[in-house]
Amino acid sequence: TECWLYKIWLAAHWDKKLTKAHVFECNLESSVESIISPKVKMALRTSGHLLLGVVRIYHRKAKYLLADCNEAFIKIKMAFRPGVVDLPEENREAAYNAITLPEEFHDFDQPLPDLDDIDVAQHDHAIVFQQMLVNF
Repeated sequence: TECWLYKIWLAAHWDKKLTKAHVFECNLESSVESIISPKVKMALRTSGHLLLGVVRIYHRKAKYLLADCNEAFIKIKMAFRPGVVDLPEENREAAYNAITLPEEFHDFDQPLPDLDDIDVAQHDHAIVFQQMLVNF
């Protein structure tokens, strides 16, 4: 929606009367263009007042954005803050064997089956299913 000139005039002269909803309704880009290139002639003083209102609306938008960013930052900081750990001393570290993979893999020692021994007709439904997924 376009911010009408009365809202910009309010921002220039009675900044306190401008609500947060009015601030976010204003499309500053189109408002500045309509002030710089008006359809009817406008006095330089009037356009100056309107541009002051645009600056004040922009300032309020930036202030609201900063407040929202600070609030989000605080919430993220609170969510990831280090907490008090009440574990016993012996349970604070995991056992080496619990978190480390073995270096010898016996699963790879078995030979692969011969491709001629595989019955393709038996696996035909899997191929059809894969084609259905691709076409989906």
